Parts: sequence; structure tokens; C-alpha cells
Amino acid sequence: MIDLRRLFNRIQAREFNLEDARELIKSSFYFAGTHPDVHIVLSTRRPLDYHFQHLPNYEERALHSMFDSLDDAAAAVAGALNCDAGMAAARFLGMTAVQRVALYSRSGAAAAGEMLTRAAIASMGVRTGTMYGRTRTLVVVAVLSIFNGQVVLTTAYPAQGLPANRPLPPDGMDTLEYGNQRFNYPMTQLP
Repeated sequence: MIDLRRLFNRIQAREFNLEDARELIKSSFYFAGTHPDVHIVLSTRRPLDYHFQHLPNYEERALHSMFDSLDDAAAAVAGALNCDAGMAAARFLGMTAVQRVALYSRSGAAAAGEMLTRAAIASMGVRTGTMYGRTRTLVVVAVLSIFNGQVVLTTAYPAQGLPANRPLPPDGMDTLEYGNQRFNYPMTQLP
């Protein structure tokens, strides 16, 4: 968790850096409830992440995407927040009625690089194995919530595409979503 005022000031000055992002990821770990934690590879032998470890159906998911490391996740989160869409997200979270916002960030993807995907393989309706692959990150999804003036990173993950009800941001844009409203902002290329 990070204080909303501190988050807004760091983003406004374009100083929300890797250390800030690492702090946000670590302090948000298992805090936010139904969809907790950032998707990060924890093992090279069998890629586990923080996400859904405790649920037996985790293995059965058709597709799951993960950042290669905490550093890769921090770079993506910093890229997603250290831009106009990130500043708007902090502003929205400062409003009394707003509890959660989602960023669909091409800025974060530019900082993320490749991602690891994990897919369940099935034959005739029976799971037979797991397949891993690498692909370019097209967008980073970051969901932020607020509790008592503290911002929590509910989840963040790299994605190649999004479900039909969550369209990709237009080329060169980041999208902020609150409820059923979407706002587009020019993406920011970090140095």
C-alpha cells in the first residue's frame, strides 16, 4: 500500500520509479481480496506466481500470463503509472465514490518486454499437461484500489490481448477504466 497523496505527487513529477513500484507490489501482496497479487514467475522449473496459488483450479486455467521477475513487473507498473493515465487513476482514487480503477497500459507494456504464458493442454476434455511460451507484451493491466487513503495494487499482469468486453487501447494510447466508463490518454515512452 502507498499513500494516495505520495503516489499522486510522484506520478505528477514523473518520478514514480522502480523502487516505488516494487514497494507497491510487495506491500499489496495478498491484501486486496478476490483477485490478489501481481502475476510473476517465481520458479524456473515450474512457473508459479503469487496469483491463485491456493486454488486447485489454478492449474486448469486455459491461459495465464506472467512477468519474468519482480523487476520486470516493477518496470511495467512504473511505466503504467508514470504517465497521464496513471495520474488520472490517482485523481479518480482521490474521489470519495471511487474504490477501484483499471489501467490498460501500452506505456507499461513498452517497459515490460516479453512475458511468459502458461496454458493448460487438454485432450477430450481431460487435462493432459501444461505448455509454456514467450510472447511480446502488448498491454499491461493494472488494477488499483483504495482503502483508507492507501492505494493497493490489486493485480497487474502482462497481456497479448483482452476479453471482448475490455477492448485494447487504441494504438499509441493508454486506457483508464472506472465502472463502465473508459478514458484514453496518450501513452508515455519512458527513457
